Amino acid sequence: MIHEIFDIEYWKTVFPFQQFDELFPDYPYLDVLGEEWEVTSPFHLVMNEHRRQQTTAHKPREKHTLIDIFVWAYGEPSKREVTKMGGLPYFPASRPWPKSVQGEPLEFLAQVCFKDSSDICGSLPGDILIIFVRPDPKVLYDDAFTDDRSVFHFEWVSIADFPLVLTTDLPTSKLNIFPCYGLIHRTVEPMEGTKIGGTPSWIQEEVALQGQFLFQMHSIAPESFLPYPFTNVPSRPGLPPMFDYVSWDVLGYQLGWGERGQIYFFFDGTEISWVAQCS
Repeated sequence: MIHEIFDIEYWKTVFPFQQFDELFPDYPYLDVLGEEWEVTSPFHLVMNEHRRQQTTAHKPREKHTLIDIFVWAYGEPSKREVTKMGGLPYFPASRPWPKSVQGEPLEFLAQVCFKDSSDICGSLPGDILIIFVRPDPKVLYDDAFTDDRSVFHFEWVSIADFPLVLTTDLPTSKLNIFPCYGLIHRTVEPMEGTKIGGTPSWIQEEVALQGQFLFQMHSIAPESFLPYPFTNVPSRPGLPPMFDYVSWDVLGYQLGWGERGQIYFFFDGTEISWVAQCS
């Protein structure tokens, strides 16, 4: 395995559904625990798996679609090749850094590693899709929602033994996205969050794009009212209580699309197309 596996059985002991209101009596959303959560934090996936198991228990013979979904850890991973947002990409030092049509260096946004998901997504041009973006903050809440195809630049990389770019090789960041990386969890649909395979979790109307649905990238929205907003962070930074992800600005900017939106990526064997949606 390339990715670290999310230990669902352990996290069930941290957030036990049956004892949840006793352990966390002040949690402001106790009345909606059984609803579906958009996965960033361990809590979100534990609640979703409980909900899914309760639902499928009544439909034991129903066929389910496999997916790989990601729960997020803060910082840089021990393996550069894993799925991640921000920070250092798994990008060959020998390959030219991509630039915009105006000649400005693009900024590394995220990478998705399909190596552990080949049985789901099939053959691809590389193990990792590197996503670059124009170094303009309005890309994340404006340009990505338009028909401008120059917003993103994609490069495929296969895992091998070669020198990678260093921090000193990267252009100065204008987005200041704090680094985080994904722990992988194999499960079945329906699930909402950053996932490989399955079906798009449309926020608005369904959109027909060319090719097959490959993955979706959800906004990073850590759970701020419970322990472990990230798998390796026991509690959120010590700031006044806030109800949205502005409270994480002390770390930098967490990758997001509009108001907790997401982007859906499709691949036709040659080109990648996408559409962004938010509520």
